[in-house]
Amino acid sequence: MHLHLCPICPGLKGFSLAFSFLALLSLSCADKVPAQITFTAPPPVIVSGKTVRLDAALVNKKDEPLAGQAVTYSATPAGVLEVSATGTLRCLQSGDATLTLAAGGQSSAGGGAAPGGAAAGGGLTQSLAVKCRLPIEIALPQDLQLVLGGHPVALRPRVLGEGGIELQDVPIQITSSDPSVVAIEGDAARAVAVGRARLRAAVEEIAAVAPVEVIEKIVSEPLALADGARRSFKLEPGVYLVTVEMTSDVRAAQGVTVSWEGAACEVQPERPSHRLRCRVNEPATMTVANPAQIGLGARMTGSVAIYRVPGA
Repeated sequence: MHLHLCPICPGLKGFSLAFSFLALLSLSCADKVPAQITFTAPPPVIVSGKTVRLDAALVNKKDEPLAGQAVTYSATPAGVLEVSATGTLRCLQSGDATLTLAAGGQSSAGGGAAPGGAAAGGGLTQSLAVKCRLPIEIALPQDLQLVLGGHPVALRPRVLGEGGIELQDVPIQITSSDPSVVAIEGDAARAVAVGRARLRAAVEEIAAVAPVEVIEKIVSEPLALADGARRSFKLEPGVYLVTVEMTSDVRAAQGVTVSWEGAACEVQPERPSHRLRCRVNEPATMTVANPAQIGLGARMTGSVAIYRVPGA
C-alpha cells in the first residue's frame, strides 16, 4: 500500500504539525548536560616560548560539543606559564606550573575539585601539570674517540637554561652525520667503522655539535725489554697511531727507540714514552728497541698500543 501526502489536503495539516512538533521536541531533548572538558594536551615538556593551542571544548556524555558554554583558563605561577582567554599557552621561563580549565561554573586549581571532576561552583574543572624547560645551551663532550668493537659510549649531553642551570626532563635528539661510521643508540654512540663523523645534540633550535673519531685497536699489550732487546710488529697498509710508555727497572735515565722498515716514517730517538702517527702504504714492520749499553743497560718495562686511525 502506498501513502501519498498532500501538503494542501486539509486532513493532513494535523499530521504535518505533529511531525514538526516531534522534531522540535527531539532537539529540545538533546543531552546538554556537561560531562567533561576535552582539549589538545600540550607536550609533556615544553622546550620553547612558542604558543601552544589547547582547542578546549565542553562536551556531553556522547562527546558532543555543547554550544554556548565557554571554557575558561588560568595558570599558576604566572611568572612561569601564561594562558590567553582563547586557550593558547606559552612558557615564560623554566619551571613547573599548573594549568586549569573550567566550564559551567566557578572553579579553582587550588583544590576545589579533583582533576577532571566537578568544581565547587557546580561546573567542571580540569587541572594539568605543565613542565616548562627553556634551554639556552647544550653541553656535549668534544673530541670524542671511539674504539671499534668496544662498548657504546654514553654521551650524556647536558641541557642548560638561564644562568647555566642544568634542566632535567628535557628530550634531546642526538644524530650522527655518518651512521656508517658512528651509530646512535639512545643517548650512546657506537663505533661502526674507522673514520670521522660529527655528532649533533639538539632541543628544537638549540644545538651542539662535536667531532668524533673511530679507531681500531691492533695491538695493546705489556712490553718488557732487556738491555739490547727489541720487539717487532708487522702492519698492513693504513694510518696508525702508536703509543709506547716505558720505565727503567733501576730508575735510570733511559728509554726505547721506535724504528720502521717498509714505511717512510721518522725513526724516534731514545726516550721513555712515544706518541706518533705513521702512514703505511705497503706491509711494513715497526720495531721498539732498548738500545744496548754494553751489558750495563737497565731493563725497560711498560706497554705498547697500536691503533688504526682515519687518514688525514
